Amino acid sequence: MSRKEIQIVGAGPAGLVAAINLNREGFRVIVKERQAGVGGEPGWHPSVHTTPVAVPGLWDYIGIDLGEAFVDTSDICRLSVGGQDAGYIDFKGMGYRVYNTERGNRPTSLDSRLFRIAEKEGVEFDFRKMIGEEDLKRLPEGSILSSGLSPEMYAVLGLESSVFAGYWAYSEIEEDVVSAGTYIGSFSNEYGYTAAMNGIWYVLLFARKEVPAENLDAFKGILEAAESRSFEKWRRFRGQTPKGPRLFHKGFILSGTLGGFVEPAFGFGITGAILSGKISAMAVTDPAGAEREFKFFTDGVISHIERKRKPGYAPSVQMGDVWFQVE
Repeated sequence: MSRKEIQIVGAGPAGLVAAINLNREGFRVIVKERQAGVGGEPGWHPSVHTTPVAVPGLWDYIGIDLGEAFVDTSDICRLSVGGQDAGYIDFKGMGYRVYNTERGNRPTSLDSRLFRIAEKEGVEFDFRKMIGEEDLKRLPEGSILSSGLSPEMYAVLGLESSVFAGYWAYSEIEEDVVSAGTYIGSFSNEYGYTAAMNGIWYVLLFARKEVPAENLDAFKGILEAAESRSFEKWRRFRGQTPKGPRLFHKGFILSGTLGGFVEPAFGFGITGAILSGKISAMAVTDPAGAEREFKFFTDGVISHIERKRKPGYAPSVQMGDVWFQVE
């Protein structure tokens, strides 16, 4: 007896978590990815990110223990304001913990760890597979779309979106160094951060508009003074995020960033992608149940987006029952 086939577009964390879960439920899962392998857009990675995670609750929820891909940095994440050290951020006082994780195609990355599990368990992959408008028309109803920040998919699907952009850089460092830092200052109207693990020191500066070269130089100088590290050059990145969460659209299931699992104040998205992968897999067999789970985790996102439109808005991650508080 042949297994029912499910197609997933995108081999990022959300797509891979969905694939593993559906494969375990007896589906034949085919993951289509436009890159030559897992690891996301080469122009953005390798990278290291600090993200809120509730463990072991998240691993229990998705049915996959990814603990080896995360390092707890709750006690060492420093804050810099206007170039001045403001001490450690009290994440535990906020009620959660934060962890570093690596993205990209290196063996130590979150992507590679998920890929090894998926491949071992029988998930099929079709790499170098671009999905355009005509390809979408041929995808079966109920296919999962998990194409991340790719602007093309938003255009094809007719999804309203916002610009997600900035600058990033990295340098190779000692393998055993783990660090995390958040930087707020006049160099950007948003914020920047650094994160290090697995021999990578990664820097990201959010900025929807172009940042003058002198501001980038100023931020680089602040980093050099604060962390005694530097890098060769800035790289510009630009993508899209939806203007609101959505699980179902035009007969497809949306997952990860494409489904709106991006925390709007500080851009946390990795934990949301992992959780979203589980929910999008659930949407194949239990659409109503998946919709309830999706709403539970994203209502805080919706209310926070509304707050951002009001005068006097200040970023806050105290959003209620959002995904990094899975217990």
